[in-house]
Amino acid sequence: MTTAVLAVDCSTTAVKALVTAADGTVLASASSPLETRSPAPGRAEQDAPSWWTGLDEAVRAALEGVPDRSVVRALCISHQRESFVCLDADGAPLAPAMLWLDGRAAEQVARWGSEHVERLCGKPADITPGLYKLAWLRDHDPEVLARAHRVVDVHGYLVQRLTGRWVTSTASMDPLALLDVETKDYHPDLLRIAGVRRDQLPDLAPVGADLGEVLPEVAAAWGLSAGTRVVAGLGDGQAAGLGVGVTAPGNAYLVMGTAVVIGAQHEEYRPSRAYRTMVSAFPGQRTLETFSSSGTFLSTWFRKEFGDAGLTGRPDPVLEAAAAAVPVGSEGLLTLPHWNATQTPHWDALSSGAILGWRGFHTRAHMYRSLLEGIAFELRTQLDGLEEATGRRVASIRAIGGGMRSPLWGQVLADVLGRPLHKRADGEISALGAAVVALTTLGEHPDLATASQALTSFEDVVEPVPANVQRYEALLPLYKSLYPSLRDVLHALHV
Repeated sequence: MTTAVLAVDCSTTAVKALVTAADGTVLASASSPLETRSPAPGRAEQDAPSWWTGLDEAVRAALEGVPDRSVVRALCISHQRESFVCLDADGAPLAPAMLWLDGRAAEQVARWGSEHVERLCGKPADITPGLYKLAWLRDHDPEVLARAHRVVDVHGYLVQRLTGRWVTSTASMDPLALLDVETKDYHPDLLRIAGVRRDQLPDLAPVGADLGEVLPEVAAAWGLSAGTRVVAGLGDGQAAGLGVGVTAPGNAYLVMGTAVVIGAQHEEYRPSRAYRTMVSAFPGQRTLETFSSSGTFLSTWFRKEFGDAGLTGRPDPVLEAAAAAVPVGSEGLLTLPHWNATQTPHWDALSSGAILGWRGFHTRAHMYRSLLEGIAFELRTQLDGLEEATGRRVASIRAIGGGMRSPLWGQVLADVLGRPLHKRADGEISALGAAVVALTTLGEHPDLATASQALTSFEDVVEPVPANVQRYEALLPLYKSLYPSLRDVLHALHV
């Protein structure tokens, strides 16, 4: 073996590092946890230096498993999207980093969300993009933005620590909604709303660009060869698509993580509120994604609050078995899973969750199953909208993420979506996507599509059960009626 790469995924919960060979073999891996704070309802923050500390710890631990580190020729990063930090001239944070799931900017969404803004950035108005959180900072803590020497995404922060350069990739900055999605450059109208200047933002480079070598002191600390390259990476969603071989229109990836995402490639820019448009790793394509921030967050919340206290939210085989024994449809219990507001297709920052149909015989197992079914119904609604807006059926779904470790949830998803799920529950798929980019840049594969297909594998295929599909199809219209029927009540509860 002569070539390997370091692939790093700085997600919401941890930094993961893989040392990956050119054929996709993972030679070593390690992770370091990240702490998220919620100092007030709806807020979500991290200390940006912990991104670097976590990366350093994960990389050092992974490299312990690589006897000959000279084979490592490049590093590439995938990361949590929409999150950002404001830094002073010395690179020190002026405030905690605001994360993608921070919900404080509902007022700014209502004020600045418009058809013009959505067409420019490709993102329906929502609390998730950094654009509206920056506008919140401008309104509530203007000194932070005024003093900020740099405003950077996660990728840009880590690249600067690695190379000394203030540069990020277009696919990494794009989720903040500061770029014109067609030109892939900052747009003055978006910067004006955000209250930031272009000189405060990092330079932009395409995915796969060579951003320079790892700083000598960092390379020496890690035992890497001088001249090890840093390759421009991308957000964790786009990277996950590369990690499971979604390289062209006609198939989709389903990420069952803290948030849930359905993503597909498309050739033309066609703005729609049925999805958000992201800069793609592939020239001439766009990545279309549906998005909901209540994914495994919701199932973990339930287990933590109502499950075995000793498990502190971790998977519970007893609860899983009890919920699997509950009939399809949870015997009349139906959940609207808007615990963290709702994104696709309603984009409503004031929506919240609801569970309807309670009767005396229902148990916590019924409630748990209903939560899983509610998220699946939400995904089915999003998939229907994606297919209708693009005019193209999604024939194949590649499902990844922690939620797919649950056999019950995997089956519910296959039944509600009505098509097979090619399952990959284990492995760091976003980091694998970063490895695809790095290996292609090094010339180990001729292009991203070839590299992606070469490195993709699946554990299993979950087939839908026809009888279950039929039952869920009958419930789908009821589910789709929940949000329109409850919208005004949910708004009134949280004004």
